[in-house]
Amino acid sequence: MREKELQLTAVKAMLTIPDEKSGKKPAVLIISGSGPVDYNGNTKKFASNVYRDLAAVFTEMGYVTLRYDKRNLDAFYKTTLTDLIQDAKEAFHALQNQPEVDDKQLFIAGHSEGAMIATMIAEELHATGLILLAGAGQNLIEATEYQRERAYKEISAQGGFKGWLFQKLKVIEKDRQKADNLFKRFKEAEEDVVRVQLVRMNAAWWREHMVVNMHHYYEKLSIPILAITGSKDVQADPNALQTLKPYPTIETVIIKDMNHVLKIQTEEPSMMKLLKQYKQTFSQPIAPELCDVMGSWLTKQIQGRKSHE
Repeated sequence: MREKELQLTAVKAMLTIPDEKSGKKPAVLIISGSGPVDYNGNTKKFASNVYRDLAAVFTEMGYVTLRYDKRNLDAFYKTTLTDLIQDAKEAFHALQNQPEVDDKQLFIAGHSEGAMIATMIAEELHATGLILLAGAGQNLIEATEYQRERAYKEISAQGGFKGWLFQKLKVIEKDRQKADNLFKRFKEAEEDVVRVQLVRMNAAWWREHMVVNMHHYYEKLSIPILAITGSKDVQADPNALQTLKPYPTIETVIIKDMNHVLKIQTEEPSMMKLLKQYKQTFSQPIAPELCDVMGSWLTKQIQGRKSHE
């Protein structure tokens, strides 16, 4: 596998190319999830390397890949959904224009928020197909509500003194009200960035996501789509895949024991231990069943296109 760093308008990107040099190859653009992550999937707080590992999986299958940094890594509160969409489109075209790439076989693999962005841009870019990882069937607001409800369920199940204290302090009721007030403020704010207890928060990004209806995009897409979520994902609801059943070009798969960072997790998932549990799986490979499902699906799409040529 060869790697080459590219400079896009606002971000850096990493191209991976299979060692085999003969002929043009199909390609996969990787669009990352929310937050200030670099093209490997790392932040200042943790190093998951999930997108580096995902790129290696696709490259081993024979695909050229491109993954890229988020814009404004040191001041991510300035980055809007519009910015993220713009960067994704530019990255797609950059991959499309690489001499090693067969531009008639160009897939997009989006993770978490990246799955939503991939769905939003696919029609305009004439993508060959989509792989939606841990982010299909919901918009970002619905995913956030799912996360909160998971956390509230855990809090309600607490026993002993801790459970009594949570109940006495009305932790859940207060947090619900706090979340409602925060979203109301984002919606009504005229500024792109608001301060909440001295912390800068990206009101513009939230406002843009509030009006996104993912099913509006699913209805318009006729390309093949593979939507995959893990059974132990506490950030994207695996049951949301059921809402995709009416769309004939979308295949849905739930990977047993896979978490949101695409790794197998033996422990029961917990919102209250989320980062600790993720860190325990960072050294593991991408879930083997996920790799098998993606590989088989991609091969089927490539062979299907060849049979129609």
